[in-house]
Amino acid sequence: MDCGTVISIKHHSNNTVQRPAWEVYFVCDGTERTLKSCFSPRRRVQGKNLTASSIEVVCSDSVRFGNGNSVCSGSLNVKSDNGWAPVCEEGFDSEAQKVVCKEFGCGPPTVSKDSSTPEGVPALLKKFQCKGNEARLQDCASSTHKCKQAPAITCQGSYDVRLVGGETCEGILEGKLEGEWRPLAGSLALWKAEHFNNVCEKLGCGSVLSTLKHNRYGRVWELSCWESHTNSSFCKTWMPQFSHKSMTVTCAENVRLVGGLDRCSGKLEIKSGPSWASVCQQSFTTENAQVTCAELGCGFLYSYHSKHYSNAEQATSLVFKCRGKEKHLLDCPTDTRSAMEEDCGEYRTEINCRERGEEPHMDIHTLDQDFGYRSEVVKGQRFAISCSTGSLYKPFSMRLRYEVDSDQAVEWIQPTVGKTAMFFFPAAEDAHQGYYNCDYNYEFKPDFFSKQQLLYVTVTERHDVRLVDGHSRCAGRLEVEHQKKWSSVSYQHSWSLKEAAIVCRQLSCGAAVSTSKVDNSPEVLSAWRFYSDCDGSERALMECGVVKKWSSSSTIEVVCTDILHKPNITIISGPSFTNSEGGQMISMGHSITINCSMEPQYPGGHFSVKINSLNQTHSLTQPAVNHSAVFTFTVTEGNYSCVYHNFLFNHNFSSESLSLLMNITDYIGVMLDDEDSSPCSGKLLVDVQGGLKLLSAESIVWDLKHASVVCRQLGCGSAVSTNNVTLPTKEKMARFYSDCDGSESALLDCGTTVEWFSSSYVQVNCTGQQGAPSMK
Repeated sequence: MDCGTVISIKHHSNNTVQRPAWEVYFVCDGTERTLKSCFSPRRRVQGKNLTASSIEVVCSDSVRFGNGNSVCSGSLNVKSDNGWAPVCEEGFDSEAQKVVCKEFGCGPPTVSKDSSTPEGVPALLKKFQCKGNEARLQDCASSTHKCKQAPAITCQGSYDVRLVGGETCEGILEGKLEGEWRPLAGSLALWKAEHFNNVCEKLGCGSVLSTLKHNRYGRVWELSCWESHTNSSFCKTWMPQFSHKSMTVTCAENVRLVGGLDRCSGKLEIKSGPSWASVCQQSFTTENAQVTCAELGCGFLYSYHSKHYSNAEQATSLVFKCRGKEKHLLDCPTDTRSAMEEDCGEYRTEINCRERGEEPHMDIHTLDQDFGYRSEVVKGQRFAISCSTGSLYKPFSMRLRYEVDSDQAVEWIQPTVGKTAMFFFPAAEDAHQGYYNCDYNYEFKPDFFSKQQLLYVTVTERHDVRLVDGHSRCAGRLEVEHQKKWSSVSYQHSWSLKEAAIVCRQLSCGAAVSTSKVDNSPEVLSAWRFYSDCDGSERALMECGVVKKWSSSSTIEVVCTDILHKPNITIISGPSFTNSEGGQMISMGHSITINCSMEPQYPGGHFSVKINSLNQTHSLTQPAVNHSAVFTFTVTEGNYSCVYHNFLFNHNFSSESLSLLMNITDYIGVMLDDEDSSPCSGKLLVDVQGGLKLLSAESIVWDLKHASVVCRQLGCGSAVSTNNVTLPTKEKMARFYSDCDGSESALLDCGTTVEWFSSSYVQVNCTGQQGAPSMK
């Protein structure tokens, strides 16, 4: 078709539309002039079928090789109005040759053959000026000149791997199998560094710098890289697949380190034409080495030195003069070694880079001590976190990050002083607890940070003050812990109610009531002397003061408002039950007994039951006997609480219990049923386990006295009579047990019931009609 050389073959599929197509069979080696010239062991055309796939072939219609022995060598011709013509030697340099070899899917250029303009061939030819990153020769700048024909070129063979879509040594990794180029895919976990280095070396590049996986659906060659192939294949097994995976590979184009433990260490070599040359250590500087490490993506320089190599290859004559911030070593200014310096013997430059700096050291500091590896600070304590490193180079800055949660972090950056940075925090709060990590960078690579050091900071409650010998944690003699030792505090000039208020606040004991001097004369005790710089608003005493050893015959007493424990409130008798809201349900007209009690703390005092009902408050008072008091009364609806009062330390103190909600219910637990209209006579039903049942006549204690309580509770006057009724069979009823004297206002205030099977029940007849129940 006179279209030059094949550039690519692509398979297309359309799963929705099938079209007729020829199914053909050819076996070609690529040198044939026509398809008919290809060998075919069977019919070339197998038939006509419907298919959803097709083949796309892209040829180079503007450039071709001629008079060569393979598809990757020969004299270069370009398409012109007069057919195919050679190109100018002028401008057809290594960059232009690189573009041509890449366009044909071949390796990088190797050697050129001398060639002069043949006789009879026009000398007016096309001159190209390429940068080396063009995809096709036609993308290069060009012009027509009368010039000498360019010599033939040879590329390094039609390799089965290439990088496309980028520069010469960077792009999407593709492989060719059976004449078809596809992206290479597979599990990155099975691919080793040598696989990628193999690719870079085949392309005439240095070692691999980086790999990046992409998600892009299409036809790929799926690789199995358990073993490397011994021939030019990238990995052992290639399988055609559809996949979402492909990858970009970046190789070092002009610089590499070889013979080291990894790609970031070894002898330095630079590209010199088609080959590589080592570098003399003489005049090689730290800045040169730093640029090399950065160019290779190996972080920063760890060390460089001269190393002896037997039978060392020729060294480059270039002397580099980098400033340390260049992107590539070959971007640096250079000189050429003089004739006297030309021979550097068998000593070459070896460089060791570190991809990331070692993690820094982290410490926690407070005003009174350094905690080092301890990661605990006390609430209210001012603290600082230091980050430091023993790196060979001075860090440019330290970065501290606090992980607020999995999706959010706070970051601070500080310049270093020496090789350390300090990050200061205010008084520690619960919000300061969590993970902190620190890393650092260098001025020559400010966007590249070291490995991170991780520290978890725990914020704890402060427990360095206490009050003792006062029968309460909120009153007594003040003691302070300092340097792991507890001692009393001497009463001195700086102590006042202001400092005492801080103590009470720190102990969660309310406000300060009083503070006083306690004279232990004539005994002299070892104590702390307190030096204050407090304004009274601090949350902890040692936030605003310091202590020193002292001997004293006086100590400090502090009394806070919350010296009393909370009393308990308990219902000890009465027909009540808890509703779904947590309140107590009491039947209308019933009495209830409440017990108020305290843990033993101080002798004496008294209790009161405080009742908040209908926006009014009233109370009942009883002296405390054995730290408790009992109250019995007919309940009204409202909130009930117990309050304990005592006169201590020359002050009145009180403490209130949790409140108890009382609700009144119309359900009173007794009923008379005559199956007619009179609710004041008939069968007696009483509550048992939350339900009304007939009262069994087998209850021996039952008499007119108990019937009178029922009539009074129902507002039906007094009892006229009570009698038994016999049934033919036994039924489930209630049996009554009594502790009544007949004066009670409700039957179940003085008795209780249990379920019972009985064949007789009780009837009660009262004097009057039902009215309001008694509220005695």
